[in-house]
Amino acid sequence: MALKYCPGARGLVEPQIIVTYCPVCGAEVEFFEYEVERKCPECGRVVKREATPSCVTWCKSARECIMNLQQLGKLSAERARELLEMLDKTKKSSTE
Repeated sequence: MALKYCPGARGLVEPQIIVTYCPVCGAEVEFFEYEVERKCPECGRVVKREATPSCVTWCKSARECIMNLQQLGKLSAERARELLEMLDKTKKSSTE
């Protein structure tokens, strides 16, 4: 079976949901595996978690892969923009 895109992109196309708890009010907070902070749905505080390793942060072809997934209709324009912003932040922080 031929792959339509890199197998490492699974997390970009079908991200898993990770549940953690707000340290302030104890409410459940759901993150997509690529997110590192979200507002608590109960108290509104920003809840952070450690980043899950993603190919966006280390793969030299990440930009081309994201654009390809968008062209294939596997990622929305908004999701592609979010990932490209994440990629740019990662590259910027690695050069500082």
